[in-house]
Formats: sequence, structure tokens, C-alpha cells
Amino acid sequence: MKTKVIVAILVTASLILALFLAGGTVVAEETKIGIMQALTGDLGTYGGPMTDAMKLAVKEVNENGGVLNGTLVVIVEDTETSEVPAVDAANKLVKMDKVPAIIGTTSSGPSMAILSITTGNDVIQISSSNSAPDFTTYEDNDFYFRTCPSDTLQGKAMARLAIKDGYTTVSTLVVNNPYGIGFEAIFNAEFEALGGKVLESVKYNPAGTIFDSEVEKVCKQNPDFVMLCSYPETGSVILKSAYERGYMDEIDWLLSEGLRDEILAEMVGKDEAGNYIIAGLKGTTPDPRVAGPAYETFKQSYEAEYGEEVGTYCSNSYDAAAVIALAIEKAGTATGTAIRDNIRDVANPPGEEVLDLGEALKLIRAGQEINYQGASGELTFDENGDVFGVYAEFSINDNGSIEFGESIELEGAVVTSTSSPSPAITPTSTQTPTSAPAPVATTPTPTPPGFEAVLAITGILAVAAFALRRRRM
Repeated sequence: MKTKVIVAILVTASLILALFLAGGTVVAEETKIGIMQALTGDLGTYGGPMTDAMKLAVKEVNENGGVLNGTLVVIVEDTETSEVPAVDAANKLVKMDKVPAIIGTTSSGPSMAILSITTGNDVIQISSSNSAPDFTTYEDNDFYFRTCPSDTLQGKAMARLAIKDGYTTVSTLVVNNPYGIGFEAIFNAEFEALGGKVLESVKYNPAGTIFDSEVEKVCKQNPDFVMLCSYPETGSVILKSAYERGYMDEIDWLLSEGLRDEILAEMVGKDEAGNYIIAGLKGTTPDPRVAGPAYETFKQSYEAEYGEEVGTYCSNSYDAAAVIALAIEKAGTATGTAIRDNIRDVANPPGEEVLDLGEALKLIRAGQEINYQGASGELTFDENGDVFGVYAEFSINDNGSIEFGESIELEGAVVTSTSSPSPAITPTSTQTPTSAPAPVATTPTPTPPGFEAVLAITGILAVAAFALRRRRM
């Protein structure tokens, strides 16, 4: 009789435990993805806000049911704007954390350094700010995407801006990584094709701290202007060196979008009269005003969440995280190959155009085809994982802020300005980069035991009952 009671208790306990685990209180399986951004180093002022934009997208996904009936979790790693830390972070995310997708990195050099790791392990890499042309032709087996346009377009835009402003000679000074090298190659070819002449091309070491010799070399032939492709930390040192040596008196400077930072003017400093040294300098940038119809909603959500204005590449970063989440839901499984095979299905036409991330998830779950319209603009990935872009002039205002000017036509004849090159540009946008505290990586929370645990517990109880019965026999 006692044995029957014990068996009944075991059966009842197992059923109760199974029902509890099957109930609404169970925490569903989590899907982890990686984020690799420059939270420190030369691009530290960019990486924080961009990471925040990605985390905002993930938050909205989880508020709308997550992915695969579970929570989407991000693990954030700092690349330090350097290749060695990026490689270490990628190895950790791929081999230890087993993520199927990585969003990043901020700059092209670290991204190129980890491509063999991601592609070699069938892990998707999608960047919101890599612009080096080399990614277009890299043999990545379609595991690399980006939500910002290539410098194949921006180098061309820079050359056309220079010709329009009446410049005929140039020296180039670029960061010695895929971003700078690719930008320089495209710019030089286009500038010369339009009738300009390149006098000198110099590459600088991004790990350097003094760039006096590089400045001397690009300025010694007295070009009409210097094209500087750089980042804020090293670029500000270069610009200050040029000013101190008098190379800004007769030589103009055009800047790449890597220098489009609200704090750049402060970093370079002021002259004896208290004016910002680089006030009036201008350059080229992906045009933030040519945003998708979802941009205003994203902007409001971002500013409400973080109390900061939207920064450079933030809308692209939001879209990168959104596309990964939608592809996972569409695929029905979180593997790199499945995500790769579904990215274009959720972002490219045909399909119902959808602006809201929650609505997009709802339609996917209902079995409908979608064409996600990003906050950053039209997201149609070509066969190389690239998207198209529109470029504009930007300039440094007298108070150090960034102002946006005319869009730059990439086709047709270049109409040369009748007046001398002028930095005056009418402000038309408030989208500017901001600094943000380095985000803390989201740590996966443990999930409760599943059916296997029920079997294990039942087995333990059964063994105990059997032992008790033997004792009493």
C-alpha cells in the first residue's frame, strides 16, 4: 500500500511540474546576436549612439513578441576602433557565444579583419557604417551586408564637389586602412577624370599621435585643397597641425564623413581671437535628410529613450538590427545561413511595404511577404549586399556645429561655381552625432528547465522510491 502511495505521489508531482513548465510563466528560448562597435578609440564618439540605436530596435522587437517565440538578446563588444581587439571580440562572439549574426563594426578596418572569422563560420555580418569599396568584391559567400552606401559613391561625390567649387589641384591625406585607401582610389580616379590633377597622395598610420611630416608632405606643393579622409581623434590632430604651420591660410580642406562630428571643432581648438579654427571647412556625407518615411518615428523614439539627438549612422544602425530580427523571424530559425537567405526577402521588393517594426513582425507571422522600409531610407540589397545612397555637402558652422547643404549630383556634367569656393551653407537638418555612455552588454538570463528536467526529476524520485521500497522489504 505504501509503495502505491509513493508511486501516486511521484506521478502527481511529475504532472504538476510538467504543467507548470508548460504554462504561461515559462521564459521562452533566447536568441543571441552580437554587436561590435567602437565604444572607445578614434571612433568612440560614434559607436555609443549607434549601439543605442541597435538596442532600441531590439527593445521594440521584444515588445512585439521577440523572435521565434522568445527574447532577442544582444551581447555588446568594444572594438576600440582597432583590428586586434575586433578579432578577439569576433572570436568570442562566434566561438564562445555562438551568435549567428554580428552587427558591426563601426569602421571598415576592423570589419575587414574579422571577415574571415564570420564568413568562415557561416555567421552573418551586417554593418551600418562600413563604407570601404573593398567589401563589394570580397568573396564572402553572401554573409556580409551593410545598410550604408559604399565609398564608391562618396569618393565620386567628393570629386564632383571639388570640381564644382572650382578646384583643379589636390593632395590627399587618408587613414591607412580599407576606408581611407578605398576612398582615395575612387576620389583620385574621378577627380582626374573630371580634369583635376592629384599632386600628392599620403596615407597615415591610425595608431600614430603626431602627423607633422604627413601634413608637410601633402601641403608642400601648394595644392588648391587637401582631401582629408579621417576620423575625429586623429583627424583633429592633423587639422590642428596644418593650422599651426600656416597651411590653412592658402590651402582649403575638404573632409570625409568620418569627420562629421559635432565635437570636431572643439577638438581642433580655437585661434587667438576665440574663433574655431576649422569654422567654414566643408566636406561630403551621406545625406541624412534623405531618410525613409519611418525616420521621424525612429527619431522621436530614440530621443525619448536616450535624451539625445540622433547621431551619424544611427538610423542605419537601427535598420541593421531590425533587418536581422525580421530575417530570423522569417527564417523560422536562428542560423547564419538561414538569416542570410531571408534578409532580401524582408527588405527588398516585392512584398507589402511596411514602416513599423512591430507591424512587420506581425505580417511575417501571418505568412505575408514584406518590404521593410527603413528609418535610414530605402533598403534594397543588391547581389553584393550593398545599398544605394545620396550625398550632400556639410560644413562646420561658426559655433562649431554641423550644417548640411546641397545634395551632390552623381551623374551628368558638373556645373562649376562662378564664385570662389565658399564654405557658407544653409542649415537644413538637426541630425548630428552625439556622445553617449558606453552601453553595457545585455547578459543572457538563465531559462527554466524544460521537458528534459521533468524526466530527470522524475527519475531521481523514482530511484528514491525504489531504494525506500528495498529498505522496507
